[in-house]
Amino acid sequence: MHSNLIFRNFQMNRQGETLAHIQAEAFAVVREAAKRTLGMRHFDVQIIGGAVLHDGSIAEMKTGEGKTLVSTLAAYLNALTGEGVHVVTVNDYLAQRDAEWMGRVHRFLGLSVGLIQRKMKSKQKRLNYNCDITYTNNSELGFDYLRDNLARNSGQLVMRWPKPFHFGIVDEVDSVLIDEGRNPLLISGEANEEAARYPVAAKVAELLVRGLHYNAELKDNSVELTEEGIALAEMALETKDLWDENDPWARFVMNALKAKEFYRRDVQYIVRNGKALIINELTGRVEEKRRWSEGIHQAVEAKEGLKIQADSVVVAQITYQSLFKLYPKLSGMTGTAKTEEKEFLKMFEMPVIEVPTNLPNIRVDLPIQAFATARGKWENVREEIVYMFEQGRPVLVGTTSVENSEYLSDLLKERNIPHNVLNARPKYAAREAEIIAQAGRKFAITISTNMAGRGTDIILGGNPKMLAKEVMEDSLLSFLTQEAPNVEIDGEPISQKGLAKIKVGPSSMALLAKTALMAKYVRKSEGNKWSYQHAKSMISESIQMSQSTSMEEIEKLLAEESEMYPLGPTIAYAYLSVLKDCESHCFSEGAEVKRLGGLHVIGTSLYESRRIDNQLRGRAGRQGDPGSTRFMVSLQDEMFQKFNFDTEWAVKLISKITNNEDIPIEGDAIVKQLLGLQINAEKYFFGIRKSLVEFDEVLEVQRKHIYDLRQSILTGDSESCSQHIFQYMQAVVDEIVFGNVNPVTHPSTWSLAKLLHEFNGIAGKILSGSFSGVTVESLLGSLENTLKINSVEIDNFSLPSLPTPPNAFRGIHGKSSSLKRWLIICTDDSAKKGRYEGASNLLRKYLGDVLIASYLDVIQESGYDDAYIKEIERAVLVETLDHFWRDHLINMNRLSSAVNVRSFGYRNPLEEYKIDGCRFFISMLSATRRLTVESLLRHWSSPMESEELFVT
Repeated sequence: MHSNLIFRNFQMNRQGETLAHIQAEAFAVVREAAKRTLGMRHFDVQIIGGAVLHDGSIAEMKTGEGKTLVSTLAAYLNALTGEGVHVVTVNDYLAQRDAEWMGRVHRFLGLSVGLIQRKMKSKQKRLNYNCDITYTNNSELGFDYLRDNLARNSGQLVMRWPKPFHFGIVDEVDSVLIDEGRNPLLISGEANEEAARYPVAAKVAELLVRGLHYNAELKDNSVELTEEGIALAEMALETKDLWDENDPWARFVMNALKAKEFYRRDVQYIVRNGKALIINELTGRVEEKRRWSEGIHQAVEAKEGLKIQADSVVVAQITYQSLFKLYPKLSGMTGTAKTEEKEFLKMFEMPVIEVPTNLPNIRVDLPIQAFATARGKWENVREEIVYMFEQGRPVLVGTTSVENSEYLSDLLKERNIPHNVLNARPKYAAREAEIIAQAGRKFAITISTNMAGRGTDIILGGNPKMLAKEVMEDSLLSFLTQEAPNVEIDGEPISQKGLAKIKVGPSSMALLAKTALMAKYVRKSEGNKWSYQHAKSMISESIQMSQSTSMEEIEKLLAEESEMYPLGPTIAYAYLSVLKDCESHCFSEGAEVKRLGGLHVIGTSLYESRRIDNQLRGRAGRQGDPGSTRFMVSLQDEMFQKFNFDTEWAVKLISKITNNEDIPIEGDAIVKQLLGLQINAEKYFFGIRKSLVEFDEVLEVQRKHIYDLRQSILTGDSESCSQHIFQYMQAVVDEIVFGNVNPVTHPSTWSLAKLLHEFNGIAGKILSGSFSGVTVESLLGSLENTLKINSVEIDNFSLPSLPTPPNAFRGIHGKSSSLKRWLIICTDDSAKKGRYEGASNLLRKYLGDVLIASYLDVIQESGYDDAYIKEIERAVLVETLDHFWRDHLINMNRLSSAVNVRSFGYRNPLEEYKIDGCRFFISMLSATRRLTVESLLRHWSSPMESEELFVT
């Protein structure tokens, strides 16, 4: 059936048929293919989700409802056009998992499936982007797009140009477009900064006292020096003016104060191997390649006494909002988007459609408890965990930072409560998947930052696949390698205290023993050289083989005498046997956990968005399971300080009700106040995101123009490259003419001497000797003669009494190019109108012909072949464009900061940004054209001497 669908799709244009006509059949095919390949048949509600995605909307589906499987429906249908589909996840792990897992469905249906990973070579990426369906993560997609627009030649491109985007499905769309929307993707180069200033500024910041020398605003991370602070800083730095342009200390001091006040170790960053590594506040993961810009990261390094890394300057940037707007058709999936529906509609024109759950949601959301003090909150969190542990219920505790997760861990250790911690520290993060696999088991206690395994469900009773993998590693690693695991790389062993031991059957025990003996033999035969990581990879690859290969094929491999498959199939075969035992164990334990009440989730703080809190709540009660949630907050939490909540009023209210600040209240009054504050925070951050989008829309239009121009240069043919050069030359001539000619007045009033000087300054070296005899008098006489002419012959055109341009416009292409330029000149709306406009246009055409024809004569006389000439031209075009675009980005970033000051003069910062940004962009394009022309003329006038073409 699927082959027939593809055939019919090829006939669409002929028959006027669209994807909508075959949607029902395509979905039916995918549903059947999933059943045959994965043993999973789409529920009816998942079919609804697929339809929502195909319509270009956001499907809100609760945690555990199978969003990953839903994506196969819309991905397959839209891939039939042959233009490519991107399924975008939030990290490499999920992209790889989904490509291998869901890719089986697509490959069964005859489609190619690609996977983009961070460390792939360009050739691999190019092949994968050209597949029918490509799985990738959001950051790598954005960086590939930016890198393609920094490529030096078409061979370095990896995406599907000229149309790299067709249809995209974004998993966790709220996380990507809203949470990450405030952080632009940046590719940076090194800037010439004085690294020695940062440690000095850090010492000055230590001297300054908040409230006396400076004021700090937590809401928007801003600091302002007082008069006393300025005086003290200037005295400490021995400078008369912090803002002196020749000795600018102000930025360094302000950044040092921001690092001191707002960037906290184990909250915003961790220090590892002598580096300050950013913690993503929304996912809790370390982002090793990301650095704060504008000197903030260097200020943090100075505060911590670390080596100062080179400051950076932006060479390419794009926000996720701008990136995903490039898709003609975009859809998304998430469990929590309804609260942000207005934002999705306003910014992306994507409605949020709630898809019903397959089974009723029976989770119990208990009332929020408010405490006056943080100490009281943490004590009650511990007591609730102990209470649940004594019942045997699994507990997931959500914390907001590494610091808080480890503080709670210490509290539980005091009561000897076994638990696992999941945060950004390597010893914990390396075991993320294993920790989540155990989190739904009886007696399991998991403390997590907001990374809580998004994309990985917590299954009551445990995840049988992950548990089976753990059994395999525990049984085989000691036989495969003698190397001990590195805690920093491989993670700390997971706490198994209190958890029921996984029991494997006799047949599995026998297979494990056989596999262990073979593993020991393989290790010895290879000289005991296997590292711990290599051994783990061997087991993982073998397990992947078991998931992508049928039992019959594995048995066939085992039966073969070939030594090509001595160990892998044996591990895969043993894994399948162990997996059956784990499935039985997890099913039995899961039933017991359900009877006890399911997973209990505890939130230890309210986030600045109800949506983030709902993500944590959604961990309990998946697929109709029982579960419960409870949020505990204290009035000392950061959010209340950030938004100036009336803490004193709330403390009095709590004390009045309880007579004890450490006893919680659940009254409607306090809860209503808390939720009101949260809604205000949402509005505040929506305003910030909206402002960022509006500012970025200005740059978005400019970026699109530059990147489209760049791609047309890189991917266009030789004729296209020549046309770019001719357009640049004519534009440079036009600017010279416009600057010296007023078509309203007679040519005798024009600045012809200056015009000739500027023209000769650009083209002098390549002009023929006959043109050197053109004087102001002869040019004026010629222009006056044109006023008497009623018609002009464009073919072999020349101004009266002036040298005829070299006869370079031969052949159909040359004459066509010359005629097109003349038509553009005659219809140019940007040119000033006047009585003598005709003479001005003829002068533009004449000088343009002289310059272009002389250039063509020079490169023809050079003796180089066309391929080499076009290579030089393309390189100059791209290099010059990149140089000025980098400078333009710096100027635009500075402008976005500077225009905010203009609001004090009752001027709209956005309008000011648009006006100045447009002026900057026009100037940048003009400078690009002129330098490109000058560089080419300089090179070809003396090609043997011009070793350095480009400006640096």
